[in-house]
Amino acid sequence: MIGGPLRSLFLLASLLCLPACGGPSGPVDGSRARAHLEKLVSFGPRPFGSEALGKAADYITGELSKLGLQPKRHEVMHEKEKKLIRNLYVQIDGPDPVNGPILILGGHYDTKIAEGHADAKCNFPFVGAIDGGGAPAVLLELARVLKEQKDKPKVNIWLYWIDAEESLDWAWNNDRALLGSKAFCAMLDQEKILKRVKAFVLLDLIGSKNWKIDRDGSSDPKLEDVFAKAAKKIGEEARVYQLPTKGEIEQMKMELRRRGQPEKWGITDDHNTFTNFGVPSVLLIDFHLRRPDGQRQDGYETWWHTADDDLDATAPDALAFSGNLVMAALPDLEAFCLSRK
Repeated sequence: MIGGPLRSLFLLASLLCLPACGGPSGPVDGSRARAHLEKLVSFGPRPFGSEALGKAADYITGELSKLGLQPKRHEVMHEKEKKLIRNLYVQIDGPDPVNGPILILGGHYDTKIAEGHADAKCNFPFVGAIDGGGAPAVLLELARVLKEQKDKPKVNIWLYWIDAEESLDWAWNNDRALLGSKAFCAMLDQEKILKRVKAFVLLDLIGSKNWKIDRDGSSDPKLEDVFAKAAKKIGEEARVYQLPTKGEIEQMKMELRRRGQPEKWGITDDHNTFTNFGVPSVLLIDFHLRRPDGQRQDGYETWWHTADDDLDATAPDALAFSGNLVMAALPDLEAFCLSRK
């Protein structure tokens, strides 16, 4: 995941290492999320169109059914790639389940294809515990929390497991990436549901030790403000939006100016698809300092798109942090959705 020519520019500066000691209090149980993650990883590599991803889809929908929810599948054959897209989603009802506003929380559950590439360095066992496992596991735990909470949400909440996010080519290729969210948004538009979707929150690269959430220039600023406030609410503001620094952002803009390009920096991910369809969107991602070819920093493992992205690289507290950050932000997310006509 994550494309565009500016990716390497995210690796220019460092942050004082934060101790990975305990997650914030809240209703999300990191141990429960970790159990889901272990099950997903047990299926092995789960690239778009694979049998293993089909098993992951069955597991996710099965766990949702156990909660008394009614998961749905948006399945469509991608004509060019000749592979089946398996998008999964479920609704937690608000006051008006049929016509009311919708808040979508999503994360991709496919993993990077790490076999069959011409470059041998791109072929290795890749189970994507963080990249393709952590966010889907947190979404399953959020489903439990939202289903069991006493008060009904003020808007309809959709939990969305996204297929075909990863670029099928090893190097990022916009034409062969984000295929699942593109198909899903097209379906929402065709079914006249899209106009009810008031905000989209994307979780990606979730679960690493010494966790953090990085700022993203392509996210909606008002929604980023919501999560900055939520981080402070749970006492985790030091882990949220500290990177990239203001100096790094200015350097990125200077590089864009040098290239004669608009000064718009950011990460390419599934939230861009929703933005392109007119839905305010925000990305919650732990990407800075995670690339093995970039600047290294003590305390920040560089597992992105390597065999090191396995269960040993994850921490239950990191999963709990991500889920509880979303729950702390939920009242303001609901208010944001209700304010949009």
